[in-house]
Amino acid sequence: MAPRQISTAQIRQECAVCHRNILRGEQPVVFLHGGERHIVCELCVPRAVHSGWIREGADAVQGRSLRPWGRRAGPSLRERLLRPRDEPELLVPEDGEGLLEGIDEPPFDYVEPPAPRTEMDPFEAPVVYRKDRAVRGIPTNAEMKMVRAIELFNQSSHARMIAGVARTLGAPLISVRPSAIEGSIVGIVVGWEISWYRFEVDLADEASGVREVGKGYVLDELEDAEREPNAVADELGVLHPALQSG
Repeated sequence: MAPRQISTAQIRQECAVCHRNILRGEQPVVFLHGGERHIVCELCVPRAVHSGWIREGADAVQGRSLRPWGRRAGPSLRERLLRPRDEPELLVPEDGEGLLEGIDEPPFDYVEPPAPRTEMDPFEAPVVYRKDRAVRGIPTNAEMKMVRAIELFNQSSHARMIAGVARTLGAPLISVRPSAIEGSIVGIVVGWEISWYRFEVDLADEASGVREVGKGYVLDELEDAEREPNAVADELGVLHPALQSG
């Protein structure tokens, strides 16, 4: 009797950044870009984030732990490669003395001037430090989803509809929030005192456009988070993220 051979079929996955095959045991990450889902290996995650790709569900699945095959979850491949060396942390007490206190020697030593530059030496441009340089925070993954959803909404015919209703009912309440269940879905709620509309945008299928998924007449029908505005609309119905005061 010939022995039976059991073969296991493995789905072949390729990293969308480096185009190598995902190895068994790796934990690839799903990103949204260009209206489609892309599989990215652990080593290429920083490159995908730097390129503006949106991580699917990263803002909604924090705290969720998946342990395949019941084994204890260990450090990932990227964490093992990028693990920093253990270095002691230097703590300075508030009442600590300065490094130069109690030292009779001058704080600065005399340094010989550099040799004169020859004609063949390469020119080094001086470094200019600007004190008034604006420092911008890095947008979170949820903010990137909201911005992209607003861009798609402004390209749809719904913006003109919002502008028409606003001419009668005034400025609307607008809430733009990623779905807590589906990582690629962003919900947009536009409401007035006597009317509201709910839209959805699928960032993994941008070609399907913006969908109207609900409407009503009382704002109390909405969830509490949907009644917290975080965007505004201009006279043309174009949405803009609201600026936080202070």
